[in-house]
Amino acid sequence: MKIGFFGGSFNPPTKAHISLAKKALKICKLDKVIFVPMGDSYEKEELEKAEDRYNMLKIVCKQEEGLEVSDLEIEKKEKMHAIDAFRLIEKIYPNDEKYYIIGADNFINLLDWKDSEELIKRYKYIVLERAEIDIKTYIEENLQKHMKYIWIIKNEEHKKCSSSLFRQGLSKDMIDREVLAYIEEKGLFK
Repeated sequence: MKIGFFGGSFNPPTKAHISLAKKALKICKLDKVIFVPMGDSYEKEELEKAEDRYNMLKIVCKQEEGLEVSDLEIEKKEKMHAIDAFRLIEKIYPNDEKYYIIGADNFINLLDWKDSEELIKRYKYIVLERAEIDIKTYIEENLQKHMKYIWIIKNEEHKKCSSSLFRQGLSKDMIDREVLAYIEEKGLFK
């Protein structure tokens, strides 16, 4: 199988996350995309509990063919770096062709991450474009000769859709209505 692993906080998952995952499915001819929400050990401001972020992803994935969610980072009690998650995925899915889906804003920090050389040379990526980042130039200038494989997915339709904008109270339209109902029922993001 050809699988895309989409890691992140998904705090909360937005329509952009889902739309871009579906776009990656189609453009990169993946069999499925598996969302991998980070666990509670990750230190990030305003981060809701991993169980709630996982449940919100389950809500949207049940509506979309080819999308799944994994609790592999949530199950680990210790803090996981990207390299730890990637190595674990490699063990769990040894015979599958794997791609790691990452936003351009995180991808440009790859050189600063734990075991960056392994991250750069060993793994295949699908990078989600961000309007303010010239990702093609960044890759050419910093990583091209080292990277194994990179797809770039354009993101014209969701330039103003992000979890942080939702948390700032700017728009409820960027969240699936069933996820929004879950957020309101649980009293999240207050």
